[in-house]
Amino acid sequence: MKSNFTENYHTRLEEDVAKLLIEKINYNFNAKYNYKNGKNYPYQIILQDNLQQLSNFIVDKKKEFNFIIPKMKLNRNDDLELREKILNMTPNQRKELGINKSALWYIKKNLSEGKIPKIYEKILLKIK
Repeated sequence: MKSNFTENYHTRLEEDVAKLLIEKINYNFNAKYNYKNGKNYPYQIILQDNLQQLSNFIVDKKKEFNFIIPKMKLNRNDDLELREKILNMTPNQRKELGINKSALWYIKKNLSEGKIPKIYEKILLKIK
């Protein structure tokens, strides 16, 4: 992980790492999880509901409180090293690996825009 230390020895993430972290948090807060009555809700709504229930418990509107955290699964098939490798890939390297020109272009475009790229297993195996 790329980071710098401040004069107080606090860690400061570099801009690209901070963007990735924020992107991942946003993705997971908008992802839907099974919560109540077998229905799927975005995680941010689940968190708000739990906080509302907690506040009702604190002000004695409810006599019990059950904090429910749905099981989360974080998926990622890329990392910073892979991102750098893709962004620095030359046309000759792409040809040698047998990767389609347009596929690599879209992956690079998403990476440069700070998005999580969709890298199919077939391409991933060629790059790694």
